[in-house]
Formats: sequence, structure tokens, C-alpha cells
Amino acid sequence: MFTPSGIQGLEEVIPGLPKQGLIIVAGNPGTGKTIFSASFIHSGIVNYGEKGVYASLAEDKETFYQNMRGLGYDFESLEKQGMFKFLNFVTLLEEGASSIVNEVINVVEEMGAKRLVIDSFSAVAQGFRDPREIRVFLHTFLSKIVKSLGCTTILIEEIPFGKEEIGYGFEEFVADALLIFKSISIEGKFLREMRIAKLRGAAVYNPEVCFTLHRGFKVTPPFKLIKPKEARRFKPLPDPPNGYSTGSPDLDEAIGGYPKGSTILLEIDPRIQNPHYRLIVGPTVANFLLKGRPVILIPSAGATWEEFVNDVKVFGVSEGEVNQLVRIMVAKERVDEQKPPCVIPYEPTNLEESHRLFLEIEEELMRKSGKPALKIVGIDTVAHYFGEEGAITLGNLEVSREKYVGGLSIWLGKPIYPGVVKKAVPLSSIHLKLTRRHGCLLLYGMKPRTPLYAVEMDVSNGYPLPRLTPMI
Repeated sequence: MFTPSGIQGLEEVIPGLPKQGLIIVAGNPGTGKTIFSASFIHSGIVNYGEKGVYASLAEDKETFYQNMRGLGYDFESLEKQGMFKFLNFVTLLEEGASSIVNEVINVVEEMGAKRLVIDSFSAVAQGFRDPREIRVFLHTFLSKIVKSLGCTTILIEEIPFGKEEIGYGFEEFVADALLIFKSISIEGKFLREMRIAKLRGAAVYNPEVCFTLHRGFKVTPPFKLIKPKEARRFKPLPDPPNGYSTGSPDLDEAIGGYPKGSTILLEIDPRIQNPHYRLIVGPTVANFLLKGRPVILIPSAGATWEEFVNDVKVFGVSEGEVNQLVRIMVAKERVDEQKPPCVIPYEPTNLEESHRLFLEIEEELMRKSGKPALKIVGIDTVAHYFGEEGAITLGNLEVSREKYVGGLSIWLGKPIYPGVVKKAVPLSSIHLKLTRRHGCLLLYGMKPRTPLYAVEMDVSNGYPLPRLTPMI
């Protein structure tokens, strides 16, 4: 039997928390244990009508209420309604552990509470002289409160920095669930993680997940591709001053759009699949095309022109618009005779001739549309045909030209030729990175520097957009 945790995203990974069970939430200071536990209590009250008790040695009532109001949790009102009780353990600690147990039992039984948090068990345990007393305390607590009163209980355990063991080493054996929180750094950017080390009665297929404290506690489960229930035509976004919209409201907010005449490097982790990075690039393509602006593509390794055309049509772009505004340069060896007008075959034997064809295509599209083009280049493809030096030579030429014509270039940097990607960094105006951690898709900026963002697919408008959540 499991009870809903109330934690956004967690029920996509586990069925809930053991009902009438003992859950240990452990981690270093500042990893989100208090917010997780408070969210558990708050959700139980608001969503399921289960009364809750929060017993704390960490902070007083007013501080707790103030901190929780910042997350949108009004525990003060819930207390006035008789649904919540805050216990300050500091005053009881001097009287001994038995006084704490008796007080908690009395309050839980009197209220009929079904959810309880002890913050923190580590502080309570310091009041015992002998570790055997702690074991007795745990068993008493488990039998009298968790089992007899049917109250699902969270015990918070502090893990000091530099240590990995939890408490006194036996709590995890008594517990029905063990959740371990920690924080790591990715290129100087903060990321929080949860490890589901134990969950009695359930198989856990994704034992490690990322989470954020942005607007409350939220687990970001492994990325999923989803389709809209009803497809709609993309609605173009307004461009920022002297720039272009990314086509994504969230990405526009994060980096302010793309400057006119700029070159964007999207560095792609080897664990990233083609549909993942297309979620970032696709809205930009749609925003250009549906404003009558042309798009030129040199596909990256592992991608085909057919996939690109199909992806564009997902945004409601017609076949006529594709043939009029899109040009895809593909090596002759990979094109059959029944190619559509948007596919331009070329012989990738001479860099100068291929670049000349590239410029001719751009000039023709700009002349017909009267607008600058978006160019998307798989730099691994260029390096494959013309060598690493050829790729950088082309990059230098294109950076200068882009500034002159005021268009936009996006370079796709897959790690097939890491030396090329590294050399492309100083040429780029904006440098974004796309990676994965525990299945969670993460996007972040190196130029400009941004926090980590969890990327989820949003199809609520009838087409795919990246939903970005700051990982704080």
C-alpha cells in the first residue's frame, strides 16, 4: 500500500511512499530535505484531507511559516483550520526523548493526523548517551506512532559534508523507504539529485532522479517524447529588438533570443538523441518559416533530410512552404532521383565549390523572400567531407558573412569531431550545451552563462515546445 507523496513528478518514478510506513529522508545540509517533507505534509492536507504534524528542532514556528509562504504553502491558515500542528522540539529536548515521544503521540492521536515529519532525527539522537537507546527509541516510535496510529512518518537525517554513512547505521534497516539527497556541480552549475535507495514493496526502475526547488519541490523524471492530441499550426513569436526569437517563450526568457547576425553553437552530448536537440532547434525553424524567412540545412551525422521535413510539418508548415523556403544540401551519394525541390545535391569534394553553391542558394532565397536566412549546419558533416581544418575555415567565413547579411546560423556540435567543436567555441556568439543526467534532459548556456534548465516537451499548443525549468 502506498500513499501519494504530493511531490510533483515523483509519482512518475515510484508509486508513492509506503502508507503507514517510516520514511528516512537523508542528505547534506541545504539539499532540500525540509522542503520535500513540508510538501509531503501540505499536499496531504490540501489534496487528500489528511491532517499533518511537523515537529522541528531546526527552526521555530514563525521562521518555518515564513519560509513556507515563499513556496506558496500557507501552513498558518491550515493550523487555524485544525488540519496542521507545528511542534517546537527545542523546549522538549532537555526533558529527554521519552517526553518527545509522548508529546508526539498525544498530538497525533488527538488530531487524528496521518502524516508526520520529525526534523531532524539527527538532532533528537544527540540527546541519547548510548546508541542502544536510539534503537529502542526507533522501535518505540515505529510501533506506537507509525503502526498503531497509522501515521505515515518522515524522519529527516542530516549527513555531514565529507561523510556518506547515515546516522548510526541501523535506521535504514528499520525504515520502509530511504531517500538520499545530494547536490553536484556540472561545469560550475548547481544540480540537486535524489537516490531512492530503498522502497519496500515496489520495484524502482529509475533509482536516481534530478529535482529542483523552483516554485516548490519538483522531480524531473526521465525525458519523454509525446505527441499533441490535436495538431495545430505554429504561432510565430515576436522578435526581440535587433534579434530573432528562438520560437520558444521559455528559451527567449532564458537568453533573450538570438542577436541578428549571430552564430549559435549548440553542443550536443553523446547521450542525446536527434529528437532531443530538434526540440530546441525546431521552434526556431518554425518561427523563421512562418514569417516567410528561408531556412538552409546541412544535416548532421545520423540525421536525414526526410526527418527534417517531417519535423517541420509537425509545426503546421505546408509542403508548398517547405519547397519554397527550405533548401537542404545533401551529398549526391545520398540522394535518389525522386528528390523534392527542397533537396539540393552537391559533390562534397571541393570546399571552395561547395561553399560557393551554399552562398548561391542563400542569395537566391534572400532575393525571392526579401528576408535573411536561418542556416543550420551539422559541423560534423562538414568535418567529415572537408576535414577539421576545412570545417573551421568554413566557420570563419560564415561568421563574417552572417554579421554582414544579418541572418542567423546555428551550428550543431555533435562529439564526433570534438576538436572542431572546441575550436568553434570562440567563433560563436552564443554557446549552449545539451546533456542528460539520470534520463533528465538538461540545457545550459556557457555564453551567456545560465543556470541548468530541465527540458520537458510541451505540446499543449498543438506542437512541440521545450518547457524549461530552472534547476535551483
